[in-house]
Amino acid sequence: MRNLTPGRSGAVRPLWAEADNLKERVAEADSLFAFFSFDSALSQRASHGHLRTNPACRAALIRLCAAPDTRAAVLSARSVETLQRRLRLHRLAYVGVHGADVASQGLRMVTEPDLELAEKAIQKLRRACSRLPQLQVPGIVLEDRSWALVLQLRNAVPSEQVAAAEEFGKLVAAEGLQLRRGPDCLEALPEGAGAWKAVLGLLAGMRGALPVYVGAGEADEEAFTILNRRSGITVHVGQPPRSGTAARWQVADTGEVIRLIHWLADCRRRS
Repeated sequence: MRNLTPGRSGAVRPLWAEADNLKERVAEADSLFAFFSFDSALSQRASHGHLRTNPACRAALIRLCAAPDTRAAVLSARSVETLQRRLRLHRLAYVGVHGADVASQGLRMVTEPDLELAEKAIQKLRRACSRLPQLQVPGIVLEDRSWALVLQLRNAVPSEQVAAAEEFGKLVAAEGLQLRRGPDCLEALPEGAGAWKAVLGLLAGMRGALPVYVGAGEADEEAFTILNRRSGITVHVGQPPRSGTAARWQVADTGEVIRLIHWLADCRRRS
């Protein structure tokens, strides 16, 4: 059962209420690898509906990556190229398109799905989508990310959102692809894609590192579950969904994520 209520035994807990207890673990770890969801931990929803990078995250990540025996990665459903353009940090590892697009320095396992087959399946799906009238109405947008196809629903009327989602789901199933739900969108992904696999691949290049994972969303829940088994520090951003969260700790918003990054950097400098 996923964690729901702060204060209950085994439930998600406010991180800052236990920061003193966690500080020793972070400071004394031989090394630390911190993972941040770009979409839910480092971005803010602008008034026009698009995500914008938290202006304070870049300086915070610079401090963290400069700490002794410490690395950081940013993960997103977007491409690595987009993440690099937003953050402009060379010392970061980048995981894009749910683990299908990875860029990092140093040793890591190869964990991507078969990218050639994935790209062919996505292009075939896009051609099928182009023939459906339910996907051509105003407000429905298809976004091609090479190894994923995203159906953006935000600007369509509710009845057309439902119709487009149903037809898109049928096409995705026919192509043998994964279907994920995101904020106001549906994503078609190749089988074998998963950001958590890329996380384990990056950790393999830094054996013994204490993993810290900060995010919110379906893809992040998979990583929370995997890293809990490795005694990692898993942090949910914002109120958990009604279905709960596998994360063990919680911070309120992206502003507190920036505070958390600085806190990690300070702990590592005292190690």
